[in-house]
Amino acid sequence: MKKKMKKKSMRSLLAILVILAVMLSFSGCQQSKTTADGAGVETKSGSTAYPVTVTDNAGNAVTIEKEPQKIVSLSPATTEILFALDQGDKVVGRTKYCDYPEAALAVTDIGSFNSPTLEKIIELAPDIVVASDFVSDDIKQQLEATGAKVITFNAADIDGVLANIVQAGEVTNANHKAKEIVEKMDTDREALIEKAKTAKTQKSVFFDIGKFYTAGPGSTLDSMLTDLNAVNIAADGAEQWPQLSTEEIIADNPDVYISLYTKPEDVKATPGFDKINAIINDQLVYFEYLTPESDMIQRPGPRIIEGMALIAESIYPEIFTK
Repeated sequence: MKKKMKKKSMRSLLAILVILAVMLSFSGCQQSKTTADGAGVETKSGSTAYPVTVTDNAGNAVTIEKEPQKIVSLSPATTEILFALDQGDKVVGRTKYCDYPEAALAVTDIGSFNSPTLEKIIELAPDIVVASDFVSDDIKQQLEATGAKVITFNAADIDGVLANIVQAGEVTNANHKAKEIVEKMDTDREALIEKAKTAKTQKSVFFDIGKFYTAGPGSTLDSMLTDLNAVNIAADGAEQWPQLSTEEIIADNPDVYISLYTKPEDVKATPGFDKINAIINDQLVYFEYLTPESDMIQRPGPRIIEGMALIAESIYPEIFTK
């Protein structure tokens, strides 16, 4: 009995860790100039004039004295952003979850995103460390004590993701490439938004990221549902990642159930879920955890609009799969 209880506890702990990981969760010689795209996100052109001071998503003003040559990335999204900006050759350290693009796998593994191995990072002697908000203040302070500049990305919506890419471009002197990426993402995003407006009936959606935790206000997933003319049943939640009860989910009766962790058979086996419209109408969509599709949806990086397209197809297949 004790062994069974221990195994059950370990499975529960693993599930919680997975949920936390899901929640994790971005030419010319003149001085960079700022312009505004249609989404309201400012882009830059030309070369970065160092020293440059940027304000990250944690509200910290970070001054970069010269163009960084050695960068450590502490999240899969920031690793994707840096490689998309053609700065992959400067990335000297990445977490074990940073698996895209394939070239990133050749970079030194410094551990997990929330508790990286400080000794390894110190040995790498990075100029800057790009992190998510899962990195503790203690670790951040220890990194800064080595002389590294720490920049935190924590986008709350799609505009925030685009802004992170622009900021990463400014810091690394890759303004032109950042502008190119952001403009393409914004164009693709607007096309999805316009197409979603043609839906005859607005649908309600529940995102299941494990144990009925879901995307609340201030999350990129909630932002994408708003863009796609869909109603997030957790939009009025008290926090960014609320956990709903099965009774609340049944009462809200979502038209679409998108699972990023829980297997479809387990969802269907939940008592009372057979009364939910999403189950009745076969609009239960599953993106297996750690697959490329799941990563595109969850990572606030350059592939997130591709993830948004997958969500659009899940909600309005009659529009987006024609």
